[in-house]
Amino acid sequence: MTAISLKDVAFSYGEGAFRMKNFNLDVEEGEFLAVLGHNGSGKSTLARLMNGLLLPDGGTVEVFGTQLTEKNLYDIRRQVGVVFQNPDNQTVSSIVEDDVAFGAEKQRVAIAGVLALKPRALVLDESTAMLDPRGRREIMDVVTKLNREEHITVVLITHFMEEALLSTRAVVMNRGEIVMEGRPAEIFERHEELLTYNLTLPRIGEICKKLQKGGLNVPDTLDIATLADAIERELKIKN
Repeated sequence: MTAISLKDVAFSYGEGAFRMKNFNLDVEEGEFLAVLGHNGSGKSTLARLMNGLLLPDGGTVEVFGTQLTEKNLYDIRRQVGVVFQNPDNQTVSSIVEDDVAFGAEKQRVAIAGVLALKPRALVLDESTAMLDPRGRREIMDVVTKLNREEHITVVLITHFMEEALLSTRAVVMNRGEIVMEGRPAEIFERHEELLTYNLTLPRIGEICKKLQKGGLNVPDTLDIATLADAIERELKIKN
């Protein structure tokens, strides 16, 4: 079953501003989809269109077979929960020190608040952007578990390429359009094209490129074990 479907969606913030036109995307139930793109590409607009925080100027948005309208926004939002970049948008804290002290814990509270409504889909709009690497890993562990064990549909909107490796499918957005789509490994193999959209490889991909430039015959891989084996083999050959 299709969890979220956008068909020929059009949206604009005003004359001369960002525009989305004839946008199409289907997210299947139980899927883990990563949405990548630079600032201004339309990622956050997409997140808000998915649960009615924004309504399209044209086209349709369907959630588990029901077309989104102004009359059923509450029901739609119960099925598609959104976690934002800043947990202050969903929780209340008046002390700056609290934000620093809680870190990933404060974002977990935001996720828990969304999950209390028992949504069938979870949209994370740059939800780890304010966290350190450890905090990002902790949140992604929670999200991955929800997808695999609870079968919650996940749409991960991120600019951290490493996070996209956890998804089953990835799309790249640019100027309100999907310009690349496929498995994460397929997307990252097209590294030169990614650069044209101001995106870089995950760190392991960058390491592979640097090792190749340094004279080691290692493959382009996103698997740490494969890279380690290749490095060991090359060092043995050279020695």
